[in-house]
Amino acid sequence: MKTKTIGLDIGSTSIRLVHLVREGNAFALDAIASIPQTTKGLASESLIDLQALSDSIKKLFDSANVRNKDVVLSIPESMVYTKIIQMPQLSDQELAAALKFEMEQYIPLPIDQVKTDWEVLSKNDATGRRTMDVMIVAAPIGLLQKYEKVMEMSGLTPDVIETEIVSAHRSLLPLVNSPDANMIVHIGATTTSLAVVKAGKIKMIFSIGLGGFAMTRSISVDLGIDMDQAENYKKAYGLSESAFEGKIGRALSPVLTSIAGDIKKAILLYREKNDNENINQLVLSGGSALLPGMDVYLTNALSAQVVLGRAWVAYNIANVPQELQVQAPSFNVAVGLALRNLI
Repeated sequence: MKTKTIGLDIGSTSIRLVHLVREGNAFALDAIASIPQTTKGLASESLIDLQALSDSIKKLFDSANVRNKDVVLSIPESMVYTKIIQMPQLSDQELAAALKFEMEQYIPLPIDQVKTDWEVLSKNDATGRRTMDVMIVAAPIGLLQKYEKVMEMSGLTPDVIETEIVSAHRSLLPLVNSPDANMIVHIGATTTSLAVVKAGKIKMIFSIGLGGFAMTRSISVDLGIDMDQAENYKKAYGLSESAFEGKIGRALSPVLTSIAGDIKKAILLYREKNDNENINQLVLSGGSALLPGMDVYLTNALSAQVVLGRAWVAYNIANVPQELQVQAPSFNVAVGLALRNLI
């Protein structure tokens, strides 16, 4: 087990670096940095854009004064295909052979155009049938090649690449490691990812094609202002009924109603497949989780307990500046990446 790890979260709107150190059972923040994502980045096929992204990453490492070149990376859920399936309990060799056939059922791209991976999440014996939950992930080969190219340009070595929801789950594990079922709601820029977690294990994963971008765009269109101004209004006023006579909240309403509706469908599906078991609480993650009034809105819309997920607090991480404590949900993925080789 390593004692130091760097998590590098290359998002659609920002790039975040978290360098954690482990001493015994305690964790401390060694370095942290964040910069806006100003290029098309990994969404582009242009070498110029990839070079610009690499330059931004170099600046990020310089600003954090980090010299270690090994990093753990995340891939946004919108760019990969993730599915949890149930299989008979098999050896790793038997499972690998069986999944070659199972993959084609769940991946909407030709199998030769993606790189696949899998992980056994849990084994189940309670029903008398010996089964296991397996998470399968497929990422387009072209996308992974762009990651490798950007890392090469940046002088970095990717240790592991994993999906955002897996990183968010790890960063919030102390909050959801209970016998009850909990749901992590990670609101990213383009996608809201959901993970139902029971006894610390991911049981189901869902993806909603709406996130922070859609919220900002809704404000921009409704109020006739540019995206930058809309983003500032969103962060400052959120769902406040007093600011701007509640206009920001009303502009956000269609997007939030759709997201809440899809979360409700995911909860109902989980209950349907698990003897009507309730979800104990929803744990919010991602930058848009910090919108003023978001937790109250979802509490009322879903009639559920909703809490903000703060990885800094969950792991009692030392040396976190006070101004970053309040931004904790937006750093959860980067913290989860940095924790990968430390726990």
